Amino acid sequence: MVEVNGKGTFEDRVNIVFDELSLGIQWERPSLILVVYRSEHIKNIVQAILAKSLGESGQVVIHYSVDKYHYDIPLELLDHPKHKQAVFFVSGLRWGGGRGYSNAYRALNMHREYLVEGNIKAIFWLTKNEGKQLARFSPDFWAFRHKVVEFLDLPSKKSIRPLESSNGSFHNLYTKKANDFQILINTAEAFFALGCIDEAILNFRKALRNYPDETAIYLQIAEIYLYMGRLPAAGRILKKANKGKTDKIIFLNELNRLNLVANSLQHTLGGFSEQ
Repeated sequence: MVEVNGKGTFEDRVNIVFDELSLGIQWERPSLILVVYRSEHIKNIVQAILAKSLGESGQVVIHYSVDKYHYDIPLELLDHPKHKQAVFFVSGLRWGGGRGYSNAYRALNMHREYLVEGNIKAIFWLTKNEGKQLARFSPDFWAFRHKVVEFLDLPSKKSIRPLESSNGSFHNLYTKKANDFQILINTAEAFFALGCIDEAILNFRKALRNYPDETAIYLQIAEIYLYMGRLPAAGRILKKANKGKTDKIIFLNELNRLNLVANSLQHTLGGFSEQ
């Protein structure tokens, strides 16, 4: 139950995760690793490195994405026909639905023994907020885990591919010039560019609470959820944006564009995907 903070080198922390998995594979024992991250860019980099190394060692990597229909992680991992040969990458615990969006956390707490019985090897990818919720709603599983490794690094601006967005056109929809409003919007957009989704949404929501008439903020939040493939969340936000009484052509055009994007995207189902 070792805690590994983010002070080691990036490579050292990746090796710690891989070595822990390798020991579990070698000795045919469970290996439950919590990886706490801040940026989606960093998560993707770590995932790619680990998947490549595991593949070279003959392991199958299977991704498991949580949603309100797939939230009992221990049960579903144990039932997977390849659970003895696979390493599972589990993500999206906050999307499990239920009261306080706690279904996935509570299922981990109640059914944690399945992971041990099945000698499950899994990495649980957690945002900082998901880590806090896991400790709150799943204290027994939290005590069960074998290692916690932090990747709270931020990517350098030179190394990241900017996320697609329409910030320029959104800015044309804002009417407030107040300094605090501009700071919140710019901060949110900066976090989004770095892949820090939770922090981006937090700042957008702060701006919306302070300036509820600036309904264009709904559009920017919806765009983030669309980028994440979370269509139900995006749909709820777009409905709120649609309730805003406006005849501004630019706003309606942006709303229509995002609705078209949402309709064109296939719903991202939870559960398993093998890569």
